[in-house]
Amino acid sequence: MDAKRRARFEAALRTRRAELLAAGPVKIEPNRKDESAVGVADEDEQALSEMLQTLASARNRDATREIGAIDRALGKLVSETTTDDYGACEDCGEDIAEKRLELMPHAAFCAECQAKADPKRGQSRKKLTDYR
Repeated sequence: MDAKRRARFEAALRTRRAELLAAGPVKIEPNRKDESAVGVADEDEQALSEMLQTLASARNRDATREIGAIDRALGKLVSETTTDDYGACEDCGEDIAEKRLELMPHAAFCAECQAKADPKRGQSRKKLTDYR
């Protein structure tokens, strides 16, 4: 990989990292807004609150994972000993496709190895009862 493309990927990684850090963690709202309240006043409100907490936690976890992946990719780009490691699949060692790196500059695996690691990723249910 030439220096110009390497600099472009480094800039993209640093920009995305800055965006994630600037956004900060999603605030997780408590179930009870009033400290003196006892029990559940409204079951629908309780369910909605728990769902929003779950979504906020998942978003925070995903952002943390992405920042970690970005830091690993930046480490490969900046380190003089591992400069050839950036853009190579960590599993099979083949080059990661240029388009994949453009979309996800922090990608650690080629599309084939990623598909093996996450076989159900991207699949959706065909029927309402298809939960396996």
